Amino acid sequence: MFTYMKDSHCHWFSSWKCDNYSEFQLVGTLMGLAVYNSIALDIHFPLYCYRKLLTPPTVPCDPNSPVGMATATLDDLQQIMPELAHGLGELLSYEGNVEEDFYLSFQVFQEEMGMVKSHNLKPGGDKIAVTKQNRKEYVQLYIDFLLNKSIYKQFAAFFHGFHSVCASDALMLLRPEEVEMLVCGSPEVDMSALQKAAQYEGYSKTETTVRCFWDVVLAFPLELQKKLLHFATGSDRVPVGGMADLNFKISKIDVSTDWLPISHTCFNQICLPPYRTRKELKHKLTIAISNAEGFGLE
Repeated sequence: MFTYMKDSHCHWFSSWKCDNYSEFQLVGTLMGLAVYNSIALDIHFPLYCYRKLLTPPTVPCDPNSPVGMATATLDDLQQIMPELAHGLGELLSYEGNVEEDFYLSFQVFQEEMGMVKSHNLKPGGDKIAVTKQNRKEYVQLYIDFLLNKSIYKQFAAFFHGFHSVCASDALMLLRPEEVEMLVCGSPEVDMSALQKAAQYEGYSKTETTVRCFWDVVLAFPLELQKKLLHFATGSDRVPVGGMADLNFKISKIDVSTDWLPISHTCFNQICLPPYRTRKELKHKLTIAISNAEGFGLE
Protein backbone atom coordinates (compact mmCIF):
# COMPACT_ATOMS: atom_id res chain seq x y z
CA MET A 1 0.00 0.00 0.00
CA PHE A 2 2.70 2.46 1.01
CA THR A 3 6.32 2.66 0.00
CA TYR A 4 8.95 3.79 2.49
CA MET A 5 11.22 6.32 0.79
CA LYS A 6 14.59 5.76 2.44
CA ASP A 7 16.17 8.95 1.10
CA SER A 8 13.44 11.18 2.54
CA HIS A 9 12.42 8.99 5.52
CA CYS A 10 8.73 9.21 4.69
CA HIS A 11 5.95 7.02 3.34
CA TRP A 12 4.26 7.52 0.00
CA PHE A 13 1.39 5.87 -1.83
CA SER A 14 2.18 2.84 -3.95
CA SER A 15 1.23 3.33 -7.61
CA TRP A 16 0.44 -0.35 -8.08
CA LYS A 17 -3.01 -0.84 -9.52
CA CYS A 18 -5.53 -3.10 -7.79
CA ASP A 19 -9.22 -3.97 -7.97
CA ASN A 20 -10.13 -2.66 -4.53
CA TYR A 21 -8.83 0.47 -2.83
CA SER A 22 -10.87 0.06 0.35
CA GLU A 23 -7.72 -0.49 2.44
CA PHE A 24 -6.56 3.02 1.57
CA GLN A 25 -9.95 4.29 2.67
CA LEU A 26 -9.57 2.37 5.94
CA VAL A 27 -6.16 3.95 6.63
CA GLY A 28 -7.63 7.38 5.93
CA THR A 29 -10.54 6.67 8.28
CA LEU A 30 -8.19 5.51 11.05
CA MET A 31 -6.08 8.63 10.64
CA GLY A 32 -9.22 10.75 10.83
CA LEU A 33 -10.32 8.93 13.99
CA ALA A 34 -6.90 9.62 15.54
CA VAL A 35 -7.31 13.34 14.84
CA TYR A 36 -10.88 13.27 16.19
CA ASN A 37 -9.70 11.64 19.41
CA SER A 38 -6.52 13.77 19.76
CA ILE A 39 -4.20 10.77 19.37
CA ALA A 40 -0.79 11.55 17.86
CA LEU A 41 0.35 9.00 15.28
CA ASP A 42 3.89 7.86 14.57
CA ILE A 43 3.37 8.24 10.85
CA HIS A 44 5.61 10.04 8.38
CA PHE A 45 3.86 11.46 5.34
CA PRO A 46 5.45 14.39 3.46
CA LEU A 47 3.89 17.82 3.86
CA TYR A 48 2.55 17.57 0.32
CA CYS A 49 0.23 14.75 1.45
CA TYR A 50 -1.52 17.15 3.82
CA ARG A 51 -1.80 19.75 1.05
CA LYS A 52 -3.55 17.10 -1.05
CA LEU A 53 -5.91 16.40 1.86
CA LEU A 54 -6.93 20.08 1.76
CA THR A 55 -7.60 20.04 -2.00
CA PRO A 56 -10.21 21.09 -3.02
CA PRO A 57 -10.87 23.65 -0.24
CA THR A 58 -14.33 22.17 0.36
CA VAL A 59 -15.01 18.44 0.49
CA PRO A 60 -17.23 17.62 -2.52
CA CYS A 61 -20.56 15.88 -1.97
CA ASP A 62 -20.18 13.94 -5.21
CA PRO A 63 -17.80 11.01 -4.57
CA ASN A 64 -16.80 11.11 -8.25
CA SER A 65 -15.58 14.71 -8.10
CA PRO A 66 -11.78 15.04 -8.39
CA VAL A 67 -9.95 15.34 -5.07
CA GLY A 68 -6.35 15.68 -3.96
CA MET A 69 -5.11 17.16 -7.24
CA ALA A 70 -2.90 19.80 -5.63
CA THR A 71 -0.45 21.63 -7.88
CA ALA A 72 2.89 19.86 -7.49
CA THR A 73 6.31 21.50 -7.79
CA LEU A 74 9.90 20.34 -7.85
CA ASP A 75 10.13 21.30 -4.16
CA ASP A 76 7.23 18.94 -3.39
CA LEU A 77 8.99 16.11 -5.21
CA GLN A 78 12.15 16.96 -3.25
CA GLN A 79 10.28 16.08 -0.02
CA ILE A 80 9.53 12.58 -1.31
CA MET A 81 12.05 11.59 -3.98
CA PRO A 82 15.07 13.88 -3.49
CA GLU A 83 17.34 12.00 -5.88
CA LEU A 84 14.87 12.17 -8.74
CA ALA A 85 14.12 15.82 -7.95
CA HIS A 86 17.82 16.59 -8.12
CA GLY A 87 18.06 14.87 -11.52
CA LEU A 88 15.12 16.87 -12.89
CA GLY A 89 16.68 20.04 -11.52
CA GLU A 90 19.86 19.19 -13.42
CA LEU A 91 17.81 18.74 -16.58
CA LEU A 92 16.25 22.19 -16.16
CA SER A 93 19.60 23.91 -15.70
CA TYR A 94 21.56 21.95 -18.32
CA GLU A 95 23.43 24.21 -20.74
CA GLY A 96 24.19 21.64 -23.45
CA ASN A 97 22.06 19.93 -26.08
CA VAL A 98 19.17 18.47 -24.03
CA GLU A 99 17.70 16.39 -26.86
CA GLU A 100 20.94 14.66 -27.85
CA ASP A 101 22.53 14.32 -24.41
CA PHE A 102 19.50 13.21 -22.37
CA TYR A 103 17.64 11.41 -25.15
CA LEU A 104 14.28 11.62 -23.34
CA SER A 105 10.72 11.58 -24.59
CA PHE A 106 7.40 12.49 -22.96
CA GLN A 107 7.10 8.87 -21.89
CA VAL A 108 8.09 7.53 -18.44
CA PHE A 109 8.43 4.05 -17.03
CA GLN A 110 7.32 2.55 -13.71
CA GLU A 111 7.78 -0.89 -12.22
CA GLU A 112 4.59 -2.68 -11.17
CA MET A 113 4.65 -6.17 -9.68
CA GLY A 114 8.01 -6.90 -11.29
CA MET A 115 6.91 -5.58 -14.70
CA VAL A 116 8.05 -2.29 -16.24
CA LYS A 117 5.14 -0.31 -17.72
CA SER A 118 5.30 2.77 -19.90
CA HIS A 119 3.11 5.86 -19.51
CA ASN A 120 2.78 8.78 -21.89
CA LEU A 121 2.80 12.14 -20.11
CA LYS A 122 0.75 13.61 -22.98
CA PRO A 123 -0.91 12.13 -26.08
CA GLY A 124 1.77 10.72 -28.37
CA GLY A 125 4.37 11.38 -25.71
CA ASP A 126 6.55 8.48 -26.77
CA LYS A 127 7.15 10.27 -30.07
CA ILE A 128 7.83 13.73 -28.60
CA ALA A 129 11.47 14.42 -27.73
CA VAL A 130 12.39 16.50 -24.66
CA THR A 131 14.24 19.62 -25.78
CA LYS A 132 15.53 22.79 -24.16
CA GLN A 133 12.31 24.50 -25.25
CA ASN A 134 9.84 21.99 -23.77
CA ARG A 135 11.81 20.60 -20.78
CA LYS A 136 9.87 22.69 -18.24
CA GLU A 137 6.63 21.17 -19.53
CA TYR A 138 8.19 17.69 -19.31
CA VAL A 139 9.30 18.19 -15.71
CA GLN A 140 5.91 19.60 -14.66
CA LEU A 141 3.98 16.75 -16.32
CA TYR A 142 6.34 14.15 -14.82
CA ILE A 143 5.94 15.56 -11.30
CA ASP A 144 2.16 15.74 -11.70
CA PHE A 145 2.13 12.15 -12.93
CA LEU A 146 4.17 10.89 -9.96
CA LEU A 147 2.41 12.84 -7.20
CA ASN A 148 -1.12 12.98 -8.54
CA LYS A 149 -2.20 10.96 -11.57
CA SER A 150 -0.35 7.68 -10.93
CA ILE A 151 -1.79 7.41 -7.39
CA TYR A 152 -5.15 9.09 -7.94
CA LYS A 153 -7.43 6.17 -7.00
CA GLN A 154 -5.31 5.27 -3.97
CA PHE A 155 -5.29 8.82 -2.64
CA ALA A 156 -8.96 9.47 -3.45
CA ALA A 157 -9.93 6.49 -1.29
CA PHE A 158 -7.62 7.73 1.49
CA PHE A 159 -9.06 11.28 1.14
CA HIS A 160 -12.67 10.13 1.46
CA GLY A 161 -11.81 7.88 4.42
CA PHE A 162 -10.15 10.74 6.29
CA HIS A 163 -12.91 13.25 5.59
CA SER A 164 -15.65 10.75 6.46
CA VAL A 165 -14.55 11.36 10.06
CA CYS A 166 -13.09 14.87 9.84
CA ALA A 167 -15.70 16.46 7.56
CA SER A 168 -15.27 20.01 8.85
CA ASP A 169 -15.15 23.32 7.01
CA ALA A 170 -12.88 24.60 9.79
CA LEU A 171 -10.34 21.86 9.05
CA MET A 172 -10.17 22.93 5.41
CA LEU A 173 -9.09 26.41 6.54
CA LEU A 174 -5.92 25.06 8.13
CA ARG A 175 -2.49 25.09 6.56
CA PRO A 176 -0.85 21.74 5.67
CA GLU A 177 1.62 22.22 8.55
CA GLU A 178 -1.27 22.56 10.99
CA VAL A 179 -3.00 19.42 9.71
CA GLU A 180 0.28 17.54 10.05
CA MET A 181 0.50 18.70 13.68
CA LEU A 182 -3.06 17.47 14.32
CA VAL A 183 -2.12 14.05 12.95
CA CYS A 184 1.42 13.66 14.29
CA GLY A 185 1.52 16.05 17.23
CA SER A 186 4.24 18.56 18.02
CA PRO A 187 7.95 17.66 17.84
CA GLU A 188 8.65 19.92 20.86
CA VAL A 189 9.34 17.75 23.93
CA ASP A 190 9.07 19.36 27.38
CA MET A 191 9.69 16.74 30.07
CA SER A 192 9.14 19.28 32.86
CA ALA A 193 5.58 19.73 31.61
CA LEU A 194 5.15 15.94 31.54
CA GLN A 195 6.38 15.73 35.13
CA LYS A 196 3.83 18.32 36.26
CA ALA A 197 0.98 16.49 34.51
CA ALA A 198 2.00 12.94 35.52
CA GLN A 199 -0.35 10.70 37.48
CA TYR A 200 0.71 7.91 39.84
CA GLU A 201 -0.62 4.49 40.76
CA GLY A 202 1.02 2.58 43.59
CA TYR A 203 3.63 5.31 43.97
CA SER A 204 3.51 8.85 45.29
CA LYS A 205 5.51 11.57 43.60
CA THR A 206 7.83 11.83 46.61
CA GLU A 207 8.91 8.18 46.65
CA THR A 208 12.51 7.31 45.84
CA THR A 209 11.76 5.45 42.61
CA VAL A 210 9.68 8.31 41.24
CA ARG A 211 12.22 10.96 42.23
CA CYS A 212 15.01 8.92 40.63
CA PHE A 213 12.90 8.49 37.49
CA TRP A 214 12.45 12.22 36.99
CA ASP A 215 16.07 13.00 37.85
CA VAL A 216 17.14 10.59 35.13
CA VAL A 217 14.56 11.63 32.53
CA LEU A 218 15.14 15.37 32.92
CA ALA A 219 18.88 14.79 32.48
CA PHE A 220 18.41 12.62 29.36
CA PRO A 221 19.51 14.09 26.02
CA LEU A 222 16.64 14.95 23.65
CA GLU A 223 17.10 11.71 21.68
CA LEU A 224 16.51 9.54 24.77
CA GLN A 225 13.62 11.74 25.93
CA LYS A 226 11.93 11.10 22.59
CA LYS A 227 12.62 7.38 22.91
CA LEU A 228 11.00 7.43 26.34
CA LEU A 229 7.95 9.20 24.95
CA HIS A 230 7.74 6.65 22.13
CA PHE A 231 8.16 3.79 24.61
CA ALA A 232 5.32 5.06 26.80
CA THR A 233 2.86 6.38 24.20
CA GLY A 234 3.75 4.82 20.85
CA SER A 235 4.81 8.19 19.40
CA ASP A 236 7.72 10.52 20.04
CA ARG A 237 5.54 13.56 19.36
CA VAL A 238 3.32 15.55 21.69
CA PRO A 239 -0.44 16.12 21.17
CA VAL A 240 -1.45 19.61 20.07
CA GLY A 241 -2.87 20.24 23.55
CA GLY A 242 0.51 19.62 25.16
CA MET A 243 1.85 17.04 27.59
CA ALA A 244 -1.21 17.30 29.84
CA ASP A 245 -3.32 15.72 27.08
CA LEU A 246 -1.27 12.51 27.31
CA ASN A 247 -2.68 11.53 30.74
CA PHE A 248 0.73 10.00 31.41
CA LYS A 249 0.82 7.58 34.34
CA ILE A 250 3.62 5.94 36.31
CA SER A 251 2.51 2.73 38.02
CA LYS A 252 4.21 0.45 40.50
CA ILE A 253 4.78 -3.16 39.53
CA ASP A 254 5.71 -5.52 42.36
CA VAL A 255 8.38 -7.60 40.68
CA SER A 256 12.11 -8.05 41.08
CA THR A 257 14.29 -5.03 40.30
CA ASP A 258 16.02 -7.29 37.78
CA TRP A 259 13.05 -6.58 35.53
CA LEU A 260 13.04 -3.79 32.96
CA PRO A 261 10.30 -1.13 32.98
CA ILE A 262 7.11 -2.09 31.10
CA SER A 263 4.87 0.20 29.08
CA HIS A 264 1.22 0.12 27.99
CA THR A 265 1.03 2.49 25.04
CA CYS A 266 -2.76 2.27 24.83
CA PHE A 267 -2.89 3.92 28.25
CA ASN A 268 0.28 6.08 28.04
CA GLN A 269 1.55 4.22 31.08
CA ILE A 270 4.94 3.12 32.38
CA CYS A 271 5.19 0.42 35.03
CA LEU A 272 8.32 0.66 37.18
CA PRO A 273 9.71 -1.99 39.52
CA PRO A 274 10.75 -0.46 42.88
CA TYR A 275 14.29 0.55 41.88
CA ARG A 276 16.19 2.01 44.83
CA THR A 277 19.00 3.91 43.13
CA ARG A 278 19.28 6.43 40.33
CA LYS A 279 22.06 4.40 38.67
CA GLU A 280 19.99 1.21 38.59
CA LEU A 281 16.91 2.99 37.25
CA LYS A 282 18.88 4.81 34.55
CA HIS A 283 20.52 1.57 33.39
CA LYS A 284 17.26 -0.41 33.19
CA LEU A 285 15.22 2.43 31.69
CA THR A 286 17.81 3.14 29.00
CA ILE A 287 17.83 -0.52 27.95
CA ALA A 288 14.04 -0.63 27.80
CA ILE A 289 13.49 2.51 25.75
CA SER A 290 16.39 1.76 23.40
CA ASN A 291 15.09 -1.67 22.47
CA ALA A 292 11.37 -1.03 22.10
CA GLU A 293 9.49 -1.44 18.83
CA GLY A 294 5.93 -0.47 18.01
CA PHE A 295 3.63 -0.62 15.02
CA GLY A 296 4.16 1.37 11.85
CA LEU A 297 3.61 1.44 8.09
CA GLU A 298 7.09 0.29 7.12
